[in-house]
Amino acid sequence: HLPPGLSQMTGGYKTTGLRGAYLNAPYLHDIGVAVHPDAIQVNLDGSYTILDESLIGVSKTRKIAEPVSAAHSMRALIDRDLRAICVTNNRADADLARSNVEGVGHDFFVDPQAGFTYQQQADLVAFLLALDDNPGAF
Repeated sequence: HLPPGLSQMTGGYKTTGLRGAYLNAPYLHDIGVAVHPDAIQVNLDGSYTILDESLIGVSKTRKIAEPVSAAHSMRALIDRDLRAICVTNNRADADLARSNVEGVGHDFFVDPQAGFTYQQQADLVAFLLALDDNPGAF
């Protein structure tokens, strides 16, 4: 028996929890935020350098069984510039477009345009990826 309010499903999707986010990349409901480990380099100040823009998005990662970096993908989830590259690269792939894999989602970003530093962004990514079933071990 389902709790009240859940007995009449009207659509939608279930989101995953934050614990174990390091195991759940790529992100968003359509798996559209995927970044290859070799796509970006994180600098000492928390900022990043794009090494290969073509490795940002699903077409050069999950679609062809290449690895996905949980940290880089999480950063792309909260950085509007990286997300824009994901969306552009995903939309340029006819197979992904046909499957509605874009990487478009919320407009809540943790980046300099939203008033945060790159170090704060890097710290948030590290914190979110550290959440697991043993929070005292962080």
